[in-house]
Parts: sequence; C-alpha cells; structure tokens
Amino acid sequence: MTVARDRLAPQERRASLAAPVYRLAGTPITVALGLLNTAIVVRETGAAVFGLVALVATVTLLFPFADLGIGASVITASARLRGPNPDSAAADVVRRGFRVLLGVAGAVVVVAIVIMSIDGWATVIGFSSGPQDRWAVTVAACLFGLTLPAGLGVRILVGIDRNPLATVVLMSCPAFALGLTLLLFSARVDGIWYVTSSLGGLLAGQVLGCVLALRLSGLGSSAFSPVRGDSTGTPLLAGSLWLFVVGMGLPIGLQTGRVILAHLSTPEQLADYSLVAQMYAACWSVLSAAGLAYWPIFVRRRAETAETIAMWRRLTASFGALAALAAAAMWLLGPWAAEVLSGGEIEVTAWLALAFGALLVGQAMHLPATVLLTLPAEARWQAIWTIVMAVASIGLGCAVAPGYGAVGVVVAAALAIVVAQVVPALIWVPELVRRRRPSDEVRVSSPAAQRRSHPDPRRG
Repeated sequence: MTVARDRLAPQERRASLAAPVYRLAGTPITVALGLLNTAIVVRETGAAVFGLVALVATVTLLFPFADLGIGASVITASARLRGPNPDSAAADVVRRGFRVLLGVAGAVVVVAIVIMSIDGWATVIGFSSGPQDRWAVTVAACLFGLTLPAGLGVRILVGIDRNPLATVVLMSCPAFALGLTLLLFSARVDGIWYVTSSLGGLLAGQVLGCVLALRLSGLGSSAFSPVRGDSTGTPLLAGSLWLFVVGMGLPIGLQTGRVILAHLSTPEQLADYSLVAQMYAACWSVLSAAGLAYWPIFVRRRAETAETIAMWRRLTASFGALAALAAAAMWLLGPWAAEVLSGGEIEVTAWLALAFGALLVGQAMHLPATVLLTLPAEARWQAIWTIVMAVASIGLGCAVAPGYGAVGVVVAAALAIVVAQVVPALIWVPELVRRRRPSDEVRVSSPAAQRRSHPDPRRG
C-alpha cells in the first residue's frame, strides 16, 4: 500500500500529531502552573514591578536570534542524522553548533557583567524598581545566555522526529519555574528577583532536553568533541545568515511591544500587556508545537513540489481556523482571567484580548511558510519580508503607544504581520517552491521520494 505524496507517512503522522496532542493534554497542567506562578509574582511585586519582571523574564522572546540561526541549522542537520542514506556531515553541524553557542553564551555573560558594573540596566530596560535591579537582572541575563547552547537539545529532538518528547521537555519548564518561584517566595526576596524564576526554569528544562536528545540521537558526549578534519569546511547551513535575519526580525517586530510600552507608555499599560501576553503564549505554544513538527517533514520532501504546496495550503487554512477559535476564547475569557490572576490589581479590556487574538491568527497562518521556506533563496525571501514587517510593527507601535497604550501596540504588530507576512506568503510561496532544483533535495528523502529514486524492479 503506497502513501500519497502530499500526505504524511505513518511515522511522520505520529510525530506531527502527537506533539500538539501532548501539548493540548498537558496545557491545563502547564497553564495552571504558569498562572499560579504569575499569581504569586503579581502579588509579591505589585502591578508596576510585575511589568518589569515580565519584560526581563521574557527576554528569550525578544532575543531568540541570539542563537545566530544555528537552532534552525541543527533541526535540518538532525533530520539528516538518520534514515537509509544518512548525511555523514550532519553530526559535525551539530558539534559546531554547540561550540559556537557556548561562545555566544560566554559573550552574553561578559556583556551582562559590564552593564552591571556601570549600573546601566535602567537605561537598557527603560525604568528601574530599585538598587537590587543591577544584581537580579544580571543573574537573569546570565541564565538567558546559558539557555542558548542548552536549547539545541530540543532542536535535535525535533529533527529526529521526537517532537512529542520535545514538547514534554518544554512543558516541564513551567514546573521548574514554579519551583524556583516558591523557593524565592520562601526566602522573602525583593520582588525584582522573580525575574530569575522563569529563565531558571527554562534552563533546567532545556538541560534535561539536551541530555535526552544526545542519548536518543546517538551523539552522546561526541557532540562536544572536535569537528572532523575532513569536514571543517562544512558550513552550519547554507543560507543560515538569512535564517538568522528571520529569527532576529520576527521577535523584534512581534515581541518588542513590552520595550515600546516601557519607554513610551506607563507601567500599568506594560503590566496589562504582559498579563494578556501570557494567555496568548499558552495558545501559541500549542500551535507552534504542531507547526515545528513539519520542519523535518518539509525538509525530506524538498523534491516533491506539487505535494509540498498542497500540504502547505492545508496547513495554512487549518492553523488559521484553530487560531481563530483560540482568539474568540481569549476575547471572551481574557478580562475575567486577568482579574482572577492578579487578584483585581490588573484590569484588562476585551479590546486588548481581541488584539492579541488577531495577532495569534496572523502568526498561525504564517507558521507553515516559516518552516517550509528554509533553502537559501527562500530564507532570503523570508528575511526581506521579515525586515519589512519589523520596521512597520515598530514604527506603528511607537506612533500609537503614547495615545493607545497596549492595545495600539498589539494592533500594530497584528497589522504588520498580515500585510508583510501572511499576504506575501499566500501570493509567492507556491512560486518559490516550484523554483526548487533537484539538487536541493537532502540525502534523507521522504518515503515517496525513495520509491521514485529506487523503483521496485519487479515492476519492470
């Protein structure tokens, strides 16, 4: 029995479906842990300081590009570690990725210490809560730096079709974060120190994922050994510079609302934004887990043009519909949930929840194109439109923040992603895929491609 080439093979179907199912099944638990964590932090810090804590604690959303696009490279390389024709250079790509990101982590630590030494965090962030900021924010920045190499473990799990396990690893981070929050609460620390709990929990979960990934991929401790001499010229990934630009532009365009509000609006508006953003993040985590599972699937189908386009179209429509349902739920329940979580200290409007819902729909519809267009020319196309989106989002956000606060900033980001991401993708993605050459196909091909490359001799 053959598998239609625009459909998933059984193993691929299990990997792509299990991750969102695991995420959905675990969402009540992770949301409960995250919201409990938020409730403790809000009550211990107050609305104004909570906005600052949330701004620093979500630095991973603002600077995911700090991995220089290497995370994307490692996913693609890990998809080539296994299969009937594995790529012998793939393991060296992973090794080089760890070495480079360990260096980046060291640089982040040095920069954080320098900023602390000149007491410059208030200038960087936008405002200060007190003298403890310089120490607490520095520790948080160092934890962020360490998450860069540790985060490669989840990328490896995705690449080797262990996306369900990657999802479980990511879902463990809120549990670790809550544990750290409870430790800080019992120690009766100043409110600003709660900036370390989320990043510390993220690092703990990623270290766990790294250990599992190295064991399951077969790399083990060899992931930290020197790169073989005959493959020292192998790049991390052709076109990785463009993927780096994409990874830089998306968070700058979509996640800098906190920074804009910190500088151009009030602490109350920043707190409103940060609280609803957590609800948005819970919805986005489910969709992104499902979307990321298709990265290695698209990599293995690079030679199957028509089938790839058909799969992309179905995914775009499906993700948009699911996001619309989540957006409706946020609009109806967001204000009530915010009041319950903050104990009445933070009040958000239905308009703010609806704006985040619109942003969710836009991001969800663009997600399939993001994981599909990873060849150098395609990544360059993505990078150009990402820069347009980022400029539009920041420009509009700065213009509306003083008068419209959090709602204006989120609406600006939603408009930018629709105009500069969703619409261009709907128009040009099919043409970009049709331009692919046979040489673009990776060595580990999909089952359908393998059947075409190695036809059954019994069929003549």
